[in-house]
Amino acid sequence: MKWSLQGKVALITGGTKGIGLAIVNEFLSLGASVVIIARNQHDIDLDIAHWQKKGQQIWIVAADLTDYDNYQKLTTQLQLEKLDILVNNVGGNFPKKFIEYSVEEIHQIFNLNLFSVIRLTQLLFEPLKKANGAVVINISSIAGFEDVGTGSIYAITKAALIQLTKSLAIEWAPYKIRVNSVAPWFTSTGRINTLLHDEKLQDFVISNTPMNRIASPEEIANAVAYLAMPTSSYITGETIKVDGGFSANAK
Repeated sequence: MKWSLQGKVALITGGTKGIGLAIVNEFLSLGASVVIIARNQHDIDLDIAHWQKKGQQIWIVAADLTDYDNYQKLTTQLQLEKLDILVNNVGGNFPKKFIEYSVEEIHQIFNLNLFSVIRLTQLLFEPLKKANGAVVINISSIAGFEDVGTGSIYAITKAALIQLTKSLAIEWAPYKIRVNSVAPWFTSTGRINTLLHDEKLQDFVISNTPMNRIASPEEIANAVAYLAMPTSSYITGETIKVDGGFSANAK
């Protein structure tokens, strides 16, 4: 069956809330075994109890992916002989005007959204290669294509992920590793729902989205799952925009 992840091992970063949690649930429903890397131990404890009651094959590692001194220890903890799917989902933002960002804040956003992705993906190259048909999926953003009012520093990191996806797809194709990304528009997560308390921003999003609504995390997860499955086996170097038509609605 191609429309399945049965027998696949997937690693998902930031998988205890929002889009990451939706991806975890979708992968588990499709038969994958899932390893999660997340920072918040409390969220991890709650989620693993829920999944284990259902008999799901899931392992969770608590780690701060911006702390590069721990990466070698992290790869030892993971003990992955092979890895079929890597989803680089972890990320974050605190929107400000460009001139208001401190050097420390710039470093923080770059470390979380870009440098952690680069470092972790480098370290997992061998288990990805051993899978003989692995997939890397980066979670970018429509902000990587267009200015959507979420801050220039965030936009830079998400644009970089889109280019990393293209370049790495070419470099790793000889190893039978596909690399793609998904670019969500505003999605109904805790962080985004807080931002949308700003009525001007909410009006902007809805009025510029032809489907006239905010995406659910599950709708983003569906696109990620498609790219992870063998049914998308001839797609690499691509970014799927999941934006309700926003980017096609030129004005």
